[in-house]
Amino acid sequence: MTKEKFWKIISSKKGFAGKWIDLDLDTIELPDGSNITFEALRYHRNGAAIAAENSEGKIVLIKSYRYINDFTGWELPAGTVPPDRTPAECAVEELFEEAGCKTSLSSLKFLGDYFPSIGSSSQLFSCYYTNDVEVVTDKLDTNEILDRRWFSKDELREMILRNEIKDGFSLYLLMRVLFLK
Repeated sequence: MTKEKFWKIISSKKGFAGKWIDLDLDTIELPDGSNITFEALRYHRNGAAIAAENSEGKIVLIKSYRYINDFTGWELPAGTVPPDRTPAECAVEELFEEAGCKTSLSSLKFLGDYFPSIGSSSQLFSCYYTNDVEVVTDKLDTNEILDRRWFSKDELREMILRNEIKDGFSLYLLMRVLFLK
């Protein structure tokens, strides 16, 4: 099946070129023949996230401060996928780097891809689950991670219902694990 494109890019001008993202100003021809200028945020790398469940049925979350939103909250381990890694490899590495936990590639279950800002950004997150995890270190990167904690599925459901988890990829992946897996 071929993709049908409803919007045609007439031209694209680089508004900003950064280390992680570019902001392009695209001139788009719409199906009715009119043109608009669209601001497109293009990420250089996609992301990967992982939900890791231990033998007690608890899922590990990390607490992070996000300065751009001035927000501290719980989220799943995640990161950007380097050019020399697959999303699955990145998920395993982020689990270790951010939560001090180890798992294997062979234990991962792919739960889906997710666009965090569809329509305005090109970024894609690949989401994984494992129930084969062990804590190997309590030494966490204090510049990025404030805390690590294991939550029961009931606690996570309540946190979601109380709007305590605000991170999009964490919400997507937790709802996949809690309600659809």
